[in-house]
Amino acid sequence: METEAVTIGSALRSGITTISSVVYVGMMVGAFFWGGMSDKVGRRQCLLICMSTNGFFAFLSSFVQGYGLFLLCRLVAGFGIGGAVPIVFSFFSEVLSREKRGEHLSWLCMFWMIGEIYASAMAWAIIPHYGWSFSMGSAYQFHSWRVFVVVCALPCVCAVVALTFMPESPRFYLEVGKHDKAWMILKQIHDTNMRARGQPEKVFTVNRIKVPKQLDELIYLNLMKCFNYPMRENMIRLSIVWFMLSFGYYGLSVWFPDVIKHLQADDYASKVKLHNNERIEDFTFNFTLENQIHKNSLFINDR
Repeated sequence: METEAVTIGSALRSGITTISSVVYVGMMVGAFFWGGMSDKVGRRQCLLICMSTNGFFAFLSSFVQGYGLFLLCRLVAGFGIGGAVPIVFSFFSEVLSREKRGEHLSWLCMFWMIGEIYASAMAWAIIPHYGWSFSMGSAYQFHSWRVFVVVCALPCVCAVVALTFMPESPRFYLEVGKHDKAWMILKQIHDTNMRARGQPEKVFTVNRIKVPKQLDELIYLNLMKCFNYPMRENMIRLSIVWFMLSFGYYGLSVWFPDVIKHLQADDYASKVKLHNNERIEDFTFNFTLENQIHKNSLFINDR
């Protein structure tokens, strides 16, 4: 029995690790693909597709029953969110003034942590409620963790709705030669800021436009240019920093739950009471025998 429990526990841990790894594989491929596509199709358009993909397949994964289909849904959901991560930073920075860019990007990073807190709070509030489940025969089972997956997909729906009201990046319009559209978006941003400052009469003027050069080559070739002079040294340094940051953050976030379980198991095992060769007669048990091991013991007329 003990061997079977260990085997089941190992299988569960292996399955959880596989699910996490599949999501990260999807994110890696999605970041590479959608990062390049956003330079050709547009930041807002690609971000809409990425968030819609993530939200749809995350929602779908809460209903599929097969393990293989669940992994496939998580892989495609990771493909979507992996593309959204790099695009959202480019999209946000390209509508900010240079002097405020660093400060506002830090605020954007703060909302990543707010999302983590939201996911943790929802997991704590939903998953332990085993009563939140139903079944339709033996073929379909819907448990509380599936409710948690649905709830985690809701922010994607909100993001898609919000993105429909947002303009495209003016830098992208400049890259593709749509100067009039870029000018209109910049004017809209200027007028909104001036109204907030109490200076609605200020007129938007442009003295000089520096048009960025669009890269029309394949995504792979554009990536290789990052390793050429003069960007090579900075690219390598930033890649190492980002790899170590991601390795530490995601590695620890996946590893810590197992560590906590092992610590709890060790603490529980350290408090086990072992009883050998006892004879207990006519005794009333008004307490639990949890965390006790009785070997070669004899219980007679006990209650």
